[in-house]
Amino acid sequence: MGNTNVQDNPELLEMNLDYDGGHTLMEAVRWSKFLSIVGIVGMGLLLLVVLISTPFAMSGYGQLTPDSEGIVGVLLITLALYFGALVAAAIVLLRFSRLTKKGIDHEDQLIFNRGLKSLKVTFIILGILSCLSLSALLFSLIYPL
Repeated sequence: MGNTNVQDNPELLEMNLDYDGGHTLMEAVRWSKFLSIVGIVGMGLLLLVVLISTPFAMSGYGQLTPDSEGIVGVLLITLALYFGALVAAAIVLLRFSRLTKKGIDHEDQLIFNRGLKSLKVTFIILGILSCLSLSALLFSLIYPL
């Protein structure tokens, strides 16, 4: 009867994590934690700089071209959404590092899998942002201002 559990949940790759693989994974967890914290702090500092400098930039840009203030507003909203998505990716990456480490430390497959799903979500967010960035770059090359 103990065999039914193995048949119900077969291993996908039928592999076990050895010492070298576990050590490499723990290094990845440490680096992801570092990068996520740096990303969150960096985006917070960037937000602070934007909040301080936006009124000055808007008034200076409004004096140069008074008719295009709406375009600047749309651009600022777009950038805010973009950087918000970067913060979300950093938070999900931090969740990956926390859950994966906890899953390894407690030898809990469920928590470990949740951590890996967080890494998947991070890659999805960054992939979408990369595609949007590339599209914006191509658009700006085809239709320059």
